[in-house]
Amino acid sequence: MATINWGRLILGSLIAAIIMFVTDGFIHGTIAQADWKAVYSGLGASEPAQHGMSMAYFALFELGRGFTAIMFYVLMRAYFGAGPKTAVLAGIVGWIAFSLTGPVQFIPLGFFSNALWLKVGAIHLVTSIVATIAGAALYKDASRPAVA
Repeated sequence: MATINWGRLILGSLIAAIIMFVTDGFIHGTIAQADWKAVYSGLGASEPAQHGMSMAYFALFELGRGFTAIMFYVLMRAYFGAGPKTAVLAGIVGWIAFSLTGPVQFIPLGFFSNALWLKVGAIHLVTSIVATIAGAALYKDASRPAVA
């Protein structure tokens, strides 16, 4: 069994996270903007003001998403082999954890609507797969030193 190449894992995670961050900004700022306005209106809350710190929180979330997806890929390689098929599977597993099951807990609390969950979840399936494939393409196992 090969050892984990942490440098490549981090690099792949960063690439996946950047793709996820950019696409999430687009999704929530354009495609789901009306859904978010409806959620805020239903809560009787005003839209939050955007500032640098909010972007830092979103970036941290996407770093976690990217790292988890690529870590799934690295661990799944032993069972499914290296390549895009395994990256797609890892992207789907990450999507289930972050985009499908994570937000659903906020629907009964009124912080997420069914329409928003379904819309964002469907788009995240595609972006999670694409980002994971891109990040996984950079990963290669670390070489083990020869045992004497």
